[in-house]
Amino acid sequence: MSLTWQGRYQPSREPDRVLRRMTLDDIPGALALTGRVGWQKDAAHWARLLHWSPDGCFVLDEEESGIVGTVSTTSYGTALAWVGMVLVAPERQRLGLGRQLMRAALDHLIARGTERIMLDATEAGRRLYRSMDFRPVGKIERWEGRASTYLGPRAQRMAPADREAVFAFDRTAFGLDRSHILGRLMDEFPDTAWVDYQSGALEGYLLAHRHGDSTLLGPWMSRTIASAKRLLLVALEQLQGQPIIVNIPDNNGRSLILASDHNLGRVRQCTRMIYGDAEPVQGEPLTELAVGMLATG
Repeated sequence: MSLTWQGRYQPSREPDRVLRRMTLDDIPGALALTGRVGWQKDAAHWARLLHWSPDGCFVLDEEESGIVGTVSTTSYGTALAWVGMVLVAPERQRLGLGRQLMRAALDHLIARGTERIMLDATEAGRRLYRSMDFRPVGKIERWEGRASTYLGPRAQRMAPADREAVFAFDRTAFGLDRSHILGRLMDEFPDTAWVDYQSGALEGYLLAHRHGDSTLLGPWMSRTIASAKRLLLVALEQLQGQPIIVNIPDNNGRSLILASDHNLGRVRQCTRMIYGDAEPVQGEPLTELAVGMLATG
């Protein structure tokens, strides 16, 4: 009887938990966690994040339960870094683990001398980020639908010779060099990368990659709405019938119009936030029609 009584009424002990840097060996555990919280990710997504920031991704690991928390960081030199994949197992939530993971990410980025730290916050995480000195600077809207074919001129498939032109275009439009991000996506998904030239000059480009059971369009960058449409039409034609996702900055009315005109619907939004009193990078905001990944900005 005494053992039964003790087992029922004595205070439970918190499991031993270790916060450490993530490695490639942790991908199966991190992938299982994303599935448990309802996020559609694959092993390649985690491999990309580790490739871009091998020292800046962290996990909370319990001896018996495995990985119960994750956070990623993606740096653009020291000018900007993005925090993403802040996940805590459902049964471990409301224990301060999200704050512990965020603190690890911030400490890592601050130690590197990062000038700006940003993230895209879900409704569930926004209160935590506000309490840690993040403030909102905009919204990102998620649009979904099925790709269909429409009449109109198309852009062209990206070739290896286009890469340097795309990198140069993006440095100006985005405001920073992110060729390490774009190059990895081009290497992994060469068949879903398009460019649009007019009179010999690059006007825009669009990359797409697998995202769970869907295809995510982005980065999608263009200086004119005509170029943006040509890029979208070639993507929709090639992906015809497949589910697609586009993450659109809410200040880009051109992109919102194109999405609504081409069989896509708004499903939810997140809040773009920045740490402390820093200001976002000043690129060409209206050139960005869709972001690449919420985990990387």
